[in-house]
Amino acid sequence: MTERESGSSLFERIREAAIPPSRQRPKAALLRSVRETLRNVLNTRSGSCYGSPELGIDDFNDQSPDSMNIRDWMVQAIRECILGYEPRISDVSVAAVAEDASMPLELRFHIVATIDFSNSQDVLEFDILLDNHRHWRVE
Repeated sequence: MTERESGSSLFERIREAAIPPSRQRPKAALLRSVRETLRNVLNTRSGSCYGSPELGIDDFNDQSPDSMNIRDWMVQAIRECILGYEPRISDVSVAAVAEDASMPLELRFHIVATIDFSNSQDVLEFDILLDNHRHWRVE
């Protein structure tokens, strides 16, 4: 995993882990945790987890039905994966981001969801991108 993929350097993560939870900003810690969970869930190959074989997203080259547009199929698969494996967020809306003419093969999706924090609900927005190594990045 590169520094860019993880979002922070090894030393930053070690420093962060050394801070007692009482001194961390709770909302920022929650958002980091959700982001990391989504990265792990989305990058798990479907069928590779024996305890939960449906975890992850199927390889779209093998599984997308002929009757659906690949982006529509991915929107549905991403939404189901997030709803099924990240219980801290709900009301998930996934939309394919329009193709950039300079990157026609890029798969980018915009996610809008609700997150519960301290007895209130906040809107959480982020993008996910399938990189050149077929790994999902949560941005």
